Amino acid sequence: MMKYSNQVYVFFIVLLSSIELSFAQSSPSILITYHTESGKTQTMAEAVAKGVQEIGNVDFILKPISEVKTEEILNASAIILGSPVYNANMTPQVQGFINSWPFEGRPLKDKIGAVFVTGGGFSIGEEAVMFSMIRSMMIHGMVIVGGDSIESAFGASAITGEGEYEEKEVQDIFLKKAEGLGRRVGEMVANK
Repeated sequence: MMKYSNQVYVFFIVLLSSIELSFAQSSPSILITYHTESGKTQTMAEAVAKGVQEIGNVDFILKPISEVKTEEILNASAIILGSPVYNANMTPQVQGFINSWPFEGRPLKDKIGAVFVTGGGFSIGEEAVMFSMIRSMMIHGMVIVGGDSIESAFGASAITGEGEYEEKEVQDIFLKKAEGLGRRVGEMVANK
């Protein structure tokens, strides 16, 4: 039986540790982040996460923008961003979050980007807000992905305060759009 020195054992332990670390760091992940005032945008974010979770081999982080660290933005394979409609605009908090993204050297270039919104009524600015967030992602060189149906072509949106949609909870029709968006982004990240 051959005997190896302690240095050889240490070498193999370090080698195995670095291999495990590289596998841990290389697994694709999706950052699902949002700002919410009523809790409805958070509900949509949770539905997006449910769609991502269906894919199985993609990790995700789900948290409000106020808790996101720069490393999480940089390490994510995709960013799915949500905002309530605020006077036909994204909220100032979401705009501030986007403005904080590192720009020098375009570190977000070629990452997947997707968006979702909640709005109090019809024609209150959902698509305008989605396009505004999409344009910001495109400035950073991100590749934009829409939802999995024609009704969610630009991302997922929910009406939360008008007509038959005026309820305390986000209705299933909109949660299914959010799940579809998460599933589609998850599939793209898994196959990247």
